[in-house]
Amino acid sequence: MRIGFFGEVMREHRADGLGYGFGGDTLNTALYLHRFSRQTATDLVVQYFTMLGQDDASDQLAATLAAEGLSLRAGRHPDKTLGQYWIDIDAAGERSFRYQRDDSAARQYFCSSFGTSYGRTTTDLEQALADGSLDALYLSGISLAILAEPDRMRLYSAVAGFVRRGGRLIFDNNFRPLLWTNTTASRWQQLLLPLCTLALLTDSDERLIWQKTSAGAAALVDAALQAGVSTVVLKCGPAPCWIGQGATRLQIPAQQVPQVVDSSGAGDAFAAGFLASFLTAPDALADAAQAGHQLAAAVVQQHGAIIALAAMPLLSEQAEGDHAG
Repeated sequence: MRIGFFGEVMREHRADGLGYGFGGDTLNTALYLHRFSRQTATDLVVQYFTMLGQDDASDQLAATLAAEGLSLRAGRHPDKTLGQYWIDIDAAGERSFRYQRDDSAARQYFCSSFGTSYGRTTTDLEQALADGSLDALYLSGISLAILAEPDRMRLYSAVAGFVRRGGRLIFDNNFRPLLWTNTTASRWQQLLLPLCTLALLTDSDERLIWQKTSAGAAALVDAALQAGVSTVVLKCGPAPCWIGQGATRLQIPAQQVPQVVDSSGAGDAFAAGFLASFLTAPDALADAAQAGHQLAAAVVQQHGAIIALAAMPLLSEQAEGDHAG
């Protein structure tokens, strides 16, 4: 199984003030999934597609991912940089972000004027989607929101062709109101959901995107399935996640933790744990959800979106109880 991820990577400033790392929703999921693939010695190959700058942070990111062994498929923009974000946490460990990303190189990934100027007419991602070198593609709402509208259309065209040829699309709805409006987000989600094999949705984001503040979890799952998604997972924070597939509806309790230190990246970690199981055993939905909860529980007990490799749980360990995700 060869899965590609597309998105934006930024320099992360941790809430505890102890240095910095790197993060970004799709990167967090890609790196955790890659770690699981190495841990279990599966034939899963993870590739990450993005655009870097020529700055020191871009160099450091490339070196970090090389040390992890994650395949980075990244061009270099001569005038742009990595974005940055700062994590703030409240007394309950709930995170909020401050961003500096206007000059983010990843925003230029599909920009035709940049490609023409530098002799690049087809991106690495478009080529991989067209030539059969990927089996699945993972996108998020942020992957789309950072792009200009013509660039979103270019990505959508490549993805639609990929799905028609048998490729699998996996979508996480991550919604950031600072990047685009709920009206734009809902329009694009309507376009993408019918193409999706799997949608990993967050309940609070779904309510904001569709302006359905009182919608229950079951209704949100049903709406996504009616849009054409094969399998829907609704992440509900510390509450049980919901899974919908055909007529099946499951609720899987989250894993309990003694204290939430920093909720950054919890949903991305859940997605990685779920995928690590789901991609190899697609019928074992409850096991996949437990794997997702397990990793999310480990992540929220430490600072930063990406925890140290040594702190990763073993995929075979069984989650118990009730928190994270």
